[in-house]
Order: sequence, then structure tokens, then C-alpha cells
Amino acid sequence: MKKSQKWLTYLPLLIIIFMFVIPVFMNSPRYINLLIQLFLGIVLAMGVYSVWSVGFINAAQPIFYGLGAYVVTLLMIRSHFPYWIAFPLAGVIPAIVALLFGFVGLKMKGAYFLFLTIALNGLISWLLVSWKSLFGGMLGIFPVPHPEIHIFGYDINFVSSRTPYYYLSLVLAVLTCLVYFKLYGSRLGRVWESIGKTEDLLANTGISVFTQKQIALALSCFFAGLAGAVWAPYITIVTPSEFTLWQGITIVLGVLVGGIYSPLGAIIGTVFMAVLNLLFTYLPKQTIQYQPMILGLILVLVLLFMPTGILGLYGRIKNSIRELTGKKITPAEVDKTTTS
Repeated sequence: MKKSQKWLTYLPLLIIIFMFVIPVFMNSPRYINLLIQLFLGIVLAMGVYSVWSVGFINAAQPIFYGLGAYVVTLLMIRSHFPYWIAFPLAGVIPAIVALLFGFVGLKMKGAYFLFLTIALNGLISWLLVSWKSLFGGMLGIFPVPHPEIHIFGYDINFVSSRTPYYYLSLVLAVLTCLVYFKLYGSRLGRVWESIGKTEDLLANTGISVFTQKQIALALSCFFAGLAGAVWAPYITIVTPSEFTLWQGITIVLGVLVGGIYSPLGAIIGTVFMAVLNLLFTYLPKQTIQYQPMILGLILVLVLLFMPTGILGLYGRIKNSIRELTGKKITPAEVDKTTTS
């Protein structure tokens, strides 16, 4: 194995280790909060990537994120479920809803699915506001109980410290990334990629294209629900305003900026959007109204100059350097560079 390949192998592990030790050296609640949002954003972005890989743009990811938050909250408050039993159910129930939605939505093509996710966003938002006896209306549900962990007589305090939520969101992000990177290199991942590119040809091989689409959508919504189950007790309140269509559009934009053909692109795009949002906080408050315009300008520039995202741009630069240095580039290397 080449030295550069070894670094690429160990770099993710080094990043994860670094993330685990950050709270030891940095106790700023603001930055811990930003990192928690980043980790949960990566979970949502991975789901957008997986649905995109089978040929659909999903702008309703925050709705399933919110559904997971409401499920874990209602199970703990109304049914008195312990958090660690309600937590997996907060992923299972959004996945079931996604399967039901997929029976109609996944039969549509192109922009029609996107419009349907926008309609679903509006429908569920209306339901959350209108059904006050269950969901609390616009005021939401407050307070959301905190998790409890008792190990060998030692209690982990989720009430007075953000650090346990930091590690919980980090572990969820790492597990989500491991699943999607494993799928990316597996037969299932190759099938998904083929559906997005040559669906009609794949249908003639005997593979159930619709079933594969259902799996991709359900898996994305399962992890989105788990992310919502982390977010709800962390902020201690669940309201419909926390899960908006604009949030979904921002996630899609991040995946597009990072690169839509690889889970690594979803991570890069999410980090990029997180840094951009952090920069927005340092701007004068009068500039808030211009933020959508700035994001729209970024989208236009990406579509014009980086249609395959940051990863694709990196691949083109790498290939150009190889050409200038006289190194021969095989088709396999070009494909690997632009899609990984």
C-alpha cells in the first residue's frame, strides 16, 4: 500500500479520535452546540444522499427528523417509556411512515417527487399545529425528559451538561457514516447507483427497482428519526417551527455543494454549510434577510462551475495535475477520483 493510501485509510480514524477528545480541551457551550448540530446534520445529509443515489431529491428530511423528535417525546411523556426504549422506536416509526409515503411518491419521476415532499412537509406541519391535544400546537411540548444512564453506580448527567449529548450525537453520526460507507462499496450501493443512472436497464435484470428505492428512503428516514430523538431532549422542547422546509432545502444544498455521488460529499457539504452558517452569525443582524439570497447565489455558482460538487472539483484538479506531470490516467482512476 502506498504511503498516501495509508494516510487516506487512517485519516477518518484520526478525525473521529480528535472529535472524541474535543470536549476535554474545549468547554465552550456555544461550540459544543454547533458541533452537536453538525453531527446531526451529517446524519440527515447521509439520508438525502441515499435517496438521491436512487434518483430522487428529498426535501422532507426535516419532517422525519421532527417526527422522530415527537415520537420519542410522546413515548416518554404519555406512555412513560424509558428513553433508551423510545429511542429506536423514534427511528422505526418514521421509517414506516416513509414506506407508506413511498408507495405513492416513489412511483413519480424527477421534480414530481420533490414537489410531493414539499407537500408532505406542509401536510405534517399542519397536522402538528392543528392536533393540539397530542402535539401541543405551535407551542409544542415542554419539557422533554432527559435520558438517564446508570452504569456500575455511576450516573451520566444529561441535565446540567451538554457533553453527554455531544457524545451521543457523535456516536450516531459515526454509526450512520459507517453504514452508508459500507453500503457505498457493497452490491446494494452499486444497485442504488445504477438505479439513479440507468433505471430502465436495471429493471430488465430482475432486480425490484421499487423495493430498492423503498429501502433507500426508509433507511434515510430511520436515521433522521434517531437524530430527532437526540435533538428533542437536548433542547428540551419540541415545536413545529424547529423542522421547516427551508431546513430541508439547506440540507439538499449542502449535499449538492459537497458532491452527490459519494457519502463523503454529503459530509463535506454539511461541514461547508455549518461553517457558512457560523460566519453568518458574525454578520450584522440587518443582513439576516440576505442569507437566502447568498445561499441561492452559492447554488447557482455550484451548478455553473462545480456540477459534481467539491469532490468533483478536487478530482478534476487532481487529473489536471497528473496530465501536466505527464502521468497517464486510466479510465478507472478518473472514475474513482470523481465519484469517491
